[in-house]
Amino acid sequence: MALAPIKLTARGAGALVGAFVVLVLAFYTTNVLLFLIAFFLLGVVLSTLVAFAYATRGFAPEAFDVERIESSSLVKVGAPGLLAVRLSSRLRTGFYAEVSDPHSDRLRVLEGNDRLVTWWPAEQSVQLAYVISPELRGLLEVGPTVVVAHDTLGFAFKTVTVDDEWSIEALLQPPSLPIGHPVRLASNVVGQTSLSARGAGTDFRGLREYDPSDELRNIAWSRSTQGTLYVREFDRESQQDLIAVVDIGRGMATGVGRRDALEDAVGAAARALRAAFDEGGRGGVVLFDDGIRAFVEPGRGTAHEFEVLRALTGVEPSPKPSSLSGALRYLLPQLHRPASVLLFTSPGDDVGKITTEASGFRPAGHRIYAAVPDVTGMYPELTDVVQQEAFRTILEPEVRRTRSVADALTRTGASVGLYGRDGATSTVAQLFARDPRSAGGR
Repeated sequence: MALAPIKLTARGAGALVGAFVVLVLAFYTTNVLLFLIAFFLLGVVLSTLVAFAYATRGFAPEAFDVERIESSSLVKVGAPGLLAVRLSSRLRTGFYAEVSDPHSDRLRVLEGNDRLVTWWPAEQSVQLAYVISPELRGLLEVGPTVVVAHDTLGFAFKTVTVDDEWSIEALLQPPSLPIGHPVRLASNVVGQTSLSARGAGTDFRGLREYDPSDELRNIAWSRSTQGTLYVREFDRESQQDLIAVVDIGRGMATGVGRRDALEDAVGAAARALRAAFDEGGRGGVVLFDDGIRAFVEPGRGTAHEFEVLRALTGVEPSPKPSSLSGALRYLLPQLHRPASVLLFTSPGDDVGKITTEASGFRPAGHRIYAAVPDVTGMYPELTDVVQQEAFRTILEPEVRRTRSVADALTRTGASVGLYGRDGATSTVAQLFARDPRSAGGR
């Protein structure tokens, strides 16, 4: 068992140095009073340290039993969660304790305190509990809990960490944003298909009041009452799926701090999928860099929505270059129904390969909407004109590459938009609001 060493605080070190200084002056001046003061100070400091060492003998991680109790593991971003830890001491003497629970700076403390200062009686338990709220998505680490023992005069301390790490998965909680959808999506398989449409089909959706344009055969006579007719509503078999394809490669690290291209893409993808789910549509997600890292096929239902949003929640940037052509080549055979492919990418592969793979989607009845990060737009303007111009010169090769990718996707019939620090959501809304028959411009 590795015992924690005694460490002096600034006060303790100052008191000890002061006592020795007085002692040196006493020898130099042969002043009896100074000798008495020096020995008194040394006696107080040393006796305090000895008493503290004796009281905290056996102070080590093994001297504590720790348990995470009622702690949340899944918390939506912006929602409250609980963190609580109970520690039991095996020490036979009490001590002044400082207990703290280090955690990610993405967790904001709403109630309570993640630090407790108290007298810890011998062989007793203390509990630390507080309410947190994640500010950003992702897997957020908590702990290990730190226990610090202090002496009564504040001269020294001992520190141990107990093995009780905890993880909180901060799930995306995108607002239901009506970003809009194209009225019609072109398809040579089923002609003009609607992303969300009423009418004949086999997938029962629910009941609604009768409209004069409805067919009489769809009236639900058993549910209708005198004066109020209801019709059965079905989703068309040709209803468009929405699948978000998110590039997690190093090209998406463009930006400053947490406001990079990938973070904006994840947020916009989540909001678009939330809107699709709220409209009763089917949604899925693909994550890729130089290979496919995750694929959740399009579907609907509460469990499926949770799976899709959880996949987006766990997105982490990859240091690898991304292959958009490989992702598109993988995805096309997986789409068994007409789909709207919402693509966020800054790929690193050959433009010709991207064009070849993207060209296969429109003939198969699918439509690509691509949001590409604008490299210069992802960084704030510099106040110095000369530095700003030099910065633009450095970024120019990347700007040309990004524009060439956007142009290549446009030539395949995709609707393409660039996004900057204002976020990708507005770009997605603009892409979906365009008339698909005029697709090709940006």
